[in-house]
Amino acid sequence: MDFVFLRDFVRLSIRINSREVAWSGVRLVPSVLDSPLHNRDTMVRTRLSLIFVALLLSQGKAAKLDEDLLTELLTPIQIEQEMPGLRAAVLYSDGALIQSAVGLADVENNIPLDHDIGMPGGSTGKSFAATLVMLLAEDGTLTLDDLASDWVSDESWFKDLPNHEDIRVHHLLSHSSGLSDYPSTTRYMVLSIWRALRHGGIRFTRDELIEMAANKKPLFPVGEGFAYSDSGYLVLGKVIEAATGRDYYELIQDRVLKPQNLHQVRPQNVSALPNIAPGYTRGARNLRKDGTMKVDPISEWTGGGLVTNPTMLVRFFSALAGGAIVKPETFESMKNSGWQDPTSPDWHYGFGLFVTHHGNVVEHGGLWMGYRSHVRHYLDDQLTIAVQTNRDGSINLEAIVDQIAKRAQ
Repeated sequence: MDFVFLRDFVRLSIRINSREVAWSGVRLVPSVLDSPLHNRDTMVRTRLSLIFVALLLSQGKAAKLDEDLLTELLTPIQIEQEMPGLRAAVLYSDGALIQSAVGLADVENNIPLDHDIGMPGGSTGKSFAATLVMLLAEDGTLTLDDLASDWVSDESWFKDLPNHEDIRVHHLLSHSSGLSDYPSTTRYMVLSIWRALRHGGIRFTRDELIEMAANKKPLFPVGEGFAYSDSGYLVLGKVIEAATGRDYYELIQDRVLKPQNLHQVRPQNVSALPNIAPGYTRGARNLRKDGTMKVDPISEWTGGGLVTNPTMLVRFFSALAGGAIVKPETFESMKNSGWQDPTSPDWHYGFGLFVTHHGNVVEHGGLWMGYRSHVRHYLDDQLTIAVQTNRDGSINLEAIVDQIAKRAQ
């Protein structure tokens, strides 16, 4: 029996006694079996319907996820959650790649979303930055126990950072340094509003964003807690460049992107990013006519700072977990390190990775104004899933990954 035919058949609605019964493909509606049938044709059609649905139920569970099924899953989510566009990629352990993109990349110009056009990946870029640090540690260029002061003590803001004397590289990697985060500061909010009104856009230098975490009390002693900090990852970027004497984006290109053929991952190092989908915040388009954004993407740097798509995300996470980028023991260190709350044993933050499901999953989400991304790798199944949309706001991408995983596993 052709599964595509069966899948399409599930959409059929039949009318019995002037009552429409929808076939969900999950369960049979009891009223179908109980309703009186007034003529032979109706009885025949109903019996055939029951046979086809039974075949669907028996075969659908065993059917491997394909593009049509993924599209069928994504479409109602995209519509119900009012996303301009939604796309996903699923990578199996045998290398099979399933992709789907639904909705629009550009609402105003009615351009469909595809697999290739870029979107800022938000904090998923932290996983790339952490991987680069681990490669530098494998080389001996730096060590994870290096004090940050070994590399960036001459920076004007360094001595004003809380815990500055005790912060080590591994504390920055795992958000256990005690540093706060700049987006939550009053200074960031006030300056953002002022610059938006004065200059028509918001842009900060790396030093400005780091300084917003300075002159504050530490959130906790070094290594004794977890607090997500973009500021900490910007300090980490400064450490990377000081230790290597090279530009971060050149390094990530040479050490990670080129060797893994992640050719569609690009740096956010210009204000007008080429070949990206417009993002939408509360329905408002984030791209101007000249291609610039209301919030300049240059600001993100090692806190994210990479344009990507779901296909690139699944290939990167799969390669990372599979030992194709760093050594297997290095990946284990990335997964098992970091401060772990004994009251929440089901998750912690390692080195550039959220480790969830009691250590069976590594993942990371990302938010940039107008975009949301999430990528997850199932260690037991060697299955990798990534989803991305060109709107921000309260969208639970993890739940979408859950739904895809149920169909993919």
